[in-house]
Amino acid sequence: MRFNACTVAVQLGLLLTILSPTPAAATDEVIVAYEKDSSRDERVDARAAAGVADKLMSLELAGAKLVRVVGGSRAAVAELGRQPGVAYAERNSRVTVAGSGPRPNDPGFTSTYALNNRGQGGGLRDADIDAPEGWKAAGLARFPLANGPRIAVIDTGIDRTHPDLRGRVVQCAQSRPPLLFAPRFVEGSCSDDNGHGTHVTGIIAANADNSEGIAGVAFNAKLMICRALGGIAGDGTLADVVACIDWAARNGAEVINLSLEAGFSPTLERSVQQAWRGGDGALLLAAAGNSGSSVRFPAGSSAVVSVAATDRSDRRASFSNNNSDVELSAPGADILSTRLGGGYVLSEGTSQAAPQAAGVAGLLLSARPKLNAEDTRRILRRSSDDLGRRGRDNAFGAGRVNLCNALGGDCSYAPDR
Repeated sequence: MRFNACTVAVQLGLLLTILSPTPAAATDEVIVAYEKDSSRDERVDARAAAGVADKLMSLELAGAKLVRVVGGSRAAVAELGRQPGVAYAERNSRVTVAGSGPRPNDPGFTSTYALNNRGQGGGLRDADIDAPEGWKAAGLARFPLANGPRIAVIDTGIDRTHPDLRGRVVQCAQSRPPLLFAPRFVEGSCSDDNGHGTHVTGIIAANADNSEGIAGVAFNAKLMICRALGGIAGDGTLADVVACIDWAARNGAEVINLSLEAGFSPTLERSVQQAWRGGDGALLLAAAGNSGSSVRFPAGSSAVVSVAATDRSDRRASFSNNNSDVELSAPGADILSTRLGGGYVLSEGTSQAAPQAAGVAGLLLSARPKLNAEDTRRILRRSSDDLGRRGRDNAFGAGRVNLCNALGGDCSYAPDR
């Protein structure tokens, strides 16, 4: 394994979050959904009363539309809420990346405890997801880089030129506010200009056995990348995130990773429920959040697996959310992964835990293609290593994911305490 001695941490512990308690919004954009039995006249009257200028985008899974209004989004939302035939309306709130501060990446410091913990860095032996044993159980001991699961990553994009990510992307799109009259949603473009998406994606699917840096959990994954956020601040909107979920679901994603955090949104809730399709659609996993104990979304939706973070000693990571909605946990502290522009960088957060679990889910679906999303979700819970209080708890959920257990391999949880 080779490391870039010049690599330093420039962005760490990043978690996509809608700033609270009063999130900013695109001041002239509103998301509106009409009742199914509303008449054409009711819709026309509602648009006129609220000052709707034009439609920007359809959010099909949510059954909603993104529209531009005149007179401000707050007034428009209030007016739409009073109109017959309108199910709901909300401002197109902004989403951003929040960091936890820089940390240097020592070139000889191994980050592979998450996959195979030998006690490196003062950690607890076997406090890992048993990746090598899981790869053997899945028949991946020769590290093939093809025929893997379709995993969608909705984030800030990807650096497709990184040596550890070359050849992994099979579909690419972005939903971003356009320049002038350019379309808002564009397929074929997903370049990362922030770094968060590249780091998250490396955890899932960095090439293995290529003498470069690290190996992803599901190194043979077929990646579907949709950039919904970007720029130095990692800005984006609810509509952009939802549009990417729509795109991933329509294009056959088996697993969707959402390393992002928001307050409750009816549009987001509708979208993930439709993508989940009662357990017969995509399996969605999201970061539980780094903000304490409050339930955040989309992790808080019943259609989404909420993933908390553990450290190298199988303790709850200090930053990880702790609440009754936590369903699973995965390593999320001090995770080395691919860096925008080349090299590798340490980062931590539940943003780093969710892709560990997404990789495990993807390999399970790939090994047992007759499973649906609900079956896979149940197996992930049942096969996890129980941590903390016996049974499900607020810190770890059902436990820390274990690839070997999920695939029925020869493994057991025997930490050297």
